[in-house]
Formats: sequence, C-alpha cells, structure tokens
Amino acid sequence: MRHFHIADECAPLRHVVMGRGAGYHRDGARVEVVNETHRHTLARYGHPTEAQVVAEFTTFRTALEGAGVTVHIPDLAPETVQDQTCPRDIGFVIGDTFVTAAMRNASRTQEIRGLDRLLASFTGPRLSVPSGITLEGGDVIIAGPDIFVGVGQRSDPEGAAFLRREFGDIYSIHPVPTRPLSQGEDVLHLDCAFQPLGLGHALIYPAGLDTIPAAMRTHFDWIEVTRDEAAALSTNVLSLAPDHLIARDHPACARVNAALREAGYRVEELPFDAVPSTGGSFRCATLPLARG
Repeated sequence: MRHFHIADECAPLRHVVMGRGAGYHRDGARVEVVNETHRHTLARYGHPTEAQVVAEFTTFRTALEGAGVTVHIPDLAPETVQDQTCPRDIGFVIGDTFVTAAMRNASRTQEIRGLDRLLASFTGPRLSVPSGITLEGGDVIIAGPDIFVGVGQRSDPEGAAFLRREFGDIYSIHPVPTRPLSQGEDVLHLDCAFQPLGLGHALIYPAGLDTIPAAMRTHFDWIEVTRDEAAALSTNVLSLAPDHLIARDHPACARVNAALREAGYRVEELPFDAVPSTGGSFRCATLPLARG
C-alpha cells in the first residue's frame, strides 16, 4: 500500500494528484463563476475550451513524469462539478494524515468524490474539516515544523483554529490574514501571495498580506513580487525537489523566474494559461499525496 506523507512543501515529490482536463465545463449551464479573476476573464475572453485545458495538462504531466513523479488523475466528479482543474483546494496532507477540506463555493463541494477511489488505495489517517468551517488547501502551506494558514476569501479563522486543535502539538500554526477586495487586493488563497522554497527562500507579495507572522520574516530569504507578478501567479510554483521548480512561462513571470534561477533553482517554465484564467497555477493544479 502507498502512504500519505507530506512533512515539507519542498521535499522530493513522489505521488501527486494533477487536475483533470477531460470533462471541463461539460454542462455550461452548471458553471459557477468562483472568483474575481474568473469573472474578469469570462467578461473579456470567455472560458477556455476543454481542448486548451487538456493540452496544457498533457504538457504538465509529461514534465512531472519526466522528473519521476507518479501522477494520478481524479475520476469524473458528479455533474454539479464542472471544473476539476485545481485539486489542491479540496484536500491536503499534513504529516501522514489526509484532510478533506471544506469548500466555500457550492459547485466544488462534491469535487472530492473524484478522489474516492484513489484515496482508498493509500494508507493513513483521514480527517474532515467540521461543518460550519471553511478551509481550502490553497490556504494551507507546510514548511517543516510551521504551518501557515491563510484567512481571507476562502478560509476563515475557525479553519486555522481547527488545525491548531488537531496538529498544534506537533506543528506551529500561524494564521495569515490576507487583504480583502475592499482594500484593493485580490488574494484568492495564501499561495497566491506566499510560497516557501527548498533552498531557504520564499516568494512573497507582502502587500497582499494584512499581517506577516514573525516566522515568515525570520525563516526565509524573501524574493518579493510585484502586484502584477502576483496577479500572474508568479508565486504559485510547484516544487518537485528542494532545488527544482515548475513555473509559468509568461511575460509577467519572467523577472521572478530569473531571480529564482539566480538564487540556485532549476526552473522549468511551461505554458499555462487556461487554468490561471480562473485563478490558479501549478500549485493550485496539484494535490501532493507523498513527498520525501
């Protein structure tokens, strides 16, 4: 049997759930607009097509498998779910425990059903976020003994409190309030403004965070990104190993990707535009199940 195991965001990636392109928006009448980026893209350009999503995920999968990662694809979820491109949000692994998240948007509440068969093939404890709390995986970032928990558009303070109750004897839990739309910022999840990296750095958009915990300031050398770079999801990279990243090939990410290379990282830049048009990039499009 395979085992859940995530002790750090940057340890070598072994097993990962990658987003599903097939079936994307198969019933347009059921599509829910889920964030400001999605609303803006729809108004200006319309939705990407299933073919576009599938093509980008095919390239992404090739890169993952080329690095020795075992890639798993969700089964088709119930018809209430029209977008399975960002599995990061629907669950996360802390240590050897898989936690089923609690989704803010109604159209995503049944998305976890697409993982039922896969999760049954792994061993390890299972938890679910209790009713009445919202907590999504994009707001949960594990950095060794520290867990940073975004509090904002998609996750509430009770989510951080839940993690402290369940894991606070092993990890230091740091709530990180993100700045709301009313303050002119659009941080969908914490990983759109902060990402720890394996050589001691962190990508960060400080203006998107209302409070910055001391652990963020003292444990990492910051690589700061601008508002436009954050909007292009330059922070939303995926670590394949401590010094190996997948990042978006996009003009707005070019400076950040160059800074990462100068800091010692091997950066694979891949074209990825369909999923970012609805608010997520490589971290959002993956749910790691085992690292190390």
